[in-house]
Amino acid sequence: MSVRFVSALAGVALIAGCASVGQDFDMAEVDRLQPGVTTLEQAKEKLGKPQSITNAADGRIGVVWVRSQAVMGSASSKGVAILFDKDGKMIRVVNRNETKTN
Repeated sequence: MSVRFVSALAGVALIAGCASVGQDFDMAEVDRLQPGVTTLEQAKEKLGKPQSITNAADGRIGVVWVRSQAVMGSASSKGVAILFDKDGKMIRVVNRNETKTN
């Protein structure tokens, strides 16, 4: 899911008044995840249900968590994409972002 899509979704929600998409999660928990140590299941326990899970042909697993929220004139979104190996061990954070508008 791209940042543009998330921003557009937040914009639509803003026009509608207020809305949220995705389960909230704490970016500080992302910082606590450890490559080679943290499993996919542990990441789900810390961050909640992911927005999407993609299985690559080589067995690696890409997982994305996204939260967008709009409330009467302000919007925020955050997202993180994490890559796991075929055994479910974290390889690395591929992308992370947070945006807020007033």
